[in-house]
Amino acid sequence: MRDNSANLTTIDSIDHVEQEFNLKEYLLRYVRYWYLFPIFIFLSLIVAFLYLQVTQPVYSTKTSILIKDENKGLSGAQGDILSELSTQFGGNKLVENELEIIKSQTLMEQVIKELRLDVSYTAKQGLSTINLYRTTPITIVPEVVTPFGFQEPMIVHLVDSLHFRFNDEEQLFSYNQRFNNAWGAFIVTKNKAGVDNSVDKIQVHFTEVKNLAEHMLERLTVQQPNVKSTVLELTFEDSDVQRSKDVLNKLLDVYVQSSLTDKNSEASNTLKFIENRLGLITGELGDVEKDVESYKTTQGITDISAESQLFLENIKENDSKLNEVNTKISILESVDNYISNAGEGAVAPATYMIDDPVLVSLLTKFNELELQRERYARTTSPNNPLLQTINTQLAGTRQSIKENVQNLKRGMAVTKRNLEGINTRFSAGLRSIPKKEREFVGIKRQQSIKEELYLYLLQKREETALAYASTVTDSRLIDAPISTFRPVKPRKAVIWLGAGVSGFIIPVLIINLLFLLNNTVQRREEIEKSTNTSILGEIGQMKKSGENPQGEDTIIKMTSRSAVAEQFRALRTNLQYLGDGSCRVIMFTSSIGGEGKSFVSVNLAASLAYSDKRVLLIGLDLRKPTLHERLQVSNKTGASNCLIGQGSYNDFIQSTGVHPKFDVLTSGPIPPNPSELLSNGKLPVMLEELKTQYDYILIDSPPYGLVTDSALIAQYVDATLYIVRYNYTLLDHLRRIGEIHQSRRFANLSVIFNGVNYGAGYGYGYGYGGYGYGYYSEDSDSKATSVTAKIKKLVS
Repeated sequence: MRDNSANLTTIDSIDHVEQEFNLKEYLLRYVRYWYLFPIFIFLSLIVAFLYLQVTQPVYSTKTSILIKDENKGLSGAQGDILSELSTQFGGNKLVENELEIIKSQTLMEQVIKELRLDVSYTAKQGLSTINLYRTTPITIVPEVVTPFGFQEPMIVHLVDSLHFRFNDEEQLFSYNQRFNNAWGAFIVTKNKAGVDNSVDKIQVHFTEVKNLAEHMLERLTVQQPNVKSTVLELTFEDSDVQRSKDVLNKLLDVYVQSSLTDKNSEASNTLKFIENRLGLITGELGDVEKDVESYKTTQGITDISAESQLFLENIKENDSKLNEVNTKISILESVDNYISNAGEGAVAPATYMIDDPVLVSLLTKFNELELQRERYARTTSPNNPLLQTINTQLAGTRQSIKENVQNLKRGMAVTKRNLEGINTRFSAGLRSIPKKEREFVGIKRQQSIKEELYLYLLQKREETALAYASTVTDSRLIDAPISTFRPVKPRKAVIWLGAGVSGFIIPVLIINLLFLLNNTVQRREEIEKSTNTSILGEIGQMKKSGENPQGEDTIIKMTSRSAVAEQFRALRTNLQYLGDGSCRVIMFTSSIGGEGKSFVSVNLAASLAYSDKRVLLIGLDLRKPTLHERLQVSNKTGASNCLIGQGSYNDFIQSTGVHPKFDVLTSGPIPPNPSELLSNGKLPVMLEELKTQYDYILIDSPPYGLVTDSALIAQYVDATLYIVRYNYTLLDHLRRIGEIHQSRRFANLSVIFNGVNYGAGYGYGYGYGGYGYGYYSEDSDSKATSVTAKIKKLVS
């Protein structure tokens, strides 16, 4: 045995002991709780099975469309007159913009309304829930849905072909009637074709269109598989295959209709503008023709002279130019008015009636930006950066158009003045013509002007109407919606694998948490490194069984072949290494009660007696004696009587009945002043006299961590055995043992590690004599412990 004094350290060094990491010991702690792993793996697999039974499988449906993007060379066929007309109003499309438009909230809400997806029908089938889309026996048309109706499903019980009832109500109702209840006001109709007649209990779910649209958009994926192409791939996930196909088809229909509406808006505005102008010109032309007819009738003019005809042709040509200039000025004024009042219902001008390419380009760009702004305004918030960028571009384009219009108007004004000067000269020439003929020429000139303008507007109206009628969509369906054969969610392999991994990880976390929260002594090294004292012996945990119902409260049969009995024999052998080998008076103490002082002292005394040693066990726990209960002897008289001088100690020593050489001196009646009784000087005298009669005197003392009685007894003993119990003694109590050892308060202090669980995870095994716990036959019968008992112990 090592010399205790050779390993004395300071208290600071005890507090800062660094424990080396032992991988084997770390892994064995999990083996100790091996039964948790199959339990949690089994429970995890059960949870996975129930989850797969309850969760509806989700399928993925895909479709693809082609977007005609002129920037990527996908415009209409060249030379096609219909394509030329449609491109006058259609503008250019960007695939990126169309991608965001398809994913807009507005389009999805329209899909929900047209398919009536805000009312869904489900039914229970075992543990799972089935969807009754297109197979529901009834249809509910809600007029008003209350907030409660959006939160709780309404249950409809189908009684027969004519009647049904709501929830748990007993009243029967008929179909095609208006009902009012807590869910709202609605009408229930009976379906006849394509229904599931096996369902008699239907859950009806009402969902707000806005919330449902957000949820469906989360399940919708729109992506561009190849950045070099203009193909968009749409993927929608749903538990019902037919519903997912209907959603994608309806979404594409709504998108196409929205695109056509945007494309026709400019042509419609232009057509309205031309119709208004035609109305004015038609009235003016009719008035002029009446003037010609009236003038000829009143003046009797049937023909004009050759000179008048020449002036008339020149004036007509000049007036035609002047009329064209006035028309262009009128168009420029309409352009200026449209730009100034854009967004306030102003009619868009006909861009192809302007021959200035710069202005035409600016107007086309402005109309495209205006259409984009309207699209994003419906699908995004006002603070969206993309919308703000378009607004900025609109402002810049509007300013450029205004400047260009002003420049053109100034040029047209100069041209108009020149033409009016020429007309003035021609008019002077006509003065030589007779007054009647000159007046007739003037009226005829107005008639020609109105006719040319009228024919021009008729031509443009037909072109605009043809373009409006021939407008086609800029997208084309490539693949119809196709659904996957197997569900994409939940993935059974992943669920089963995750359940198995969870069943392994959860016990690991629990075990680590138990070790982190456990502040009791678990390992032999903790005692050695924290107290710097020697461990004289280890005592294994006594198992409770049918033959041993009391567990650690029992007295071991020293003839037994159990491992605990062998450990007491090893401890008996190690007593010769205490001090100089002559320690005969030994005290047992601990930090707190319940650490096994009485158990160890009784069984060690029995073991010494079986080795042919006379042993006396003295109970000096004068505050809470238990020794007499273990040995089942009387405690009416004992050590307290000796210490107060009521008689000789030989009068109070009793035979235990365990072995003829094993006697006991119980504590006796509990005195009012135990500390004063132990320090009155009679204890050392009694011990000296008893040494002459016994080979070993073992003293069961009170816990040192609670009272000072042990310190009073320690000065009269040869050695002190401090009991530390596995998974019971607190780690903080080891500090007290280190302080006692460092200050030499107790002579020949050693530690006995009691109640050690030698199951896998303890880390060492029985270290004396090379035996392993459970090696002996008496242990093998009780080695297996039920899982239930292990769980109860783990929880405790």
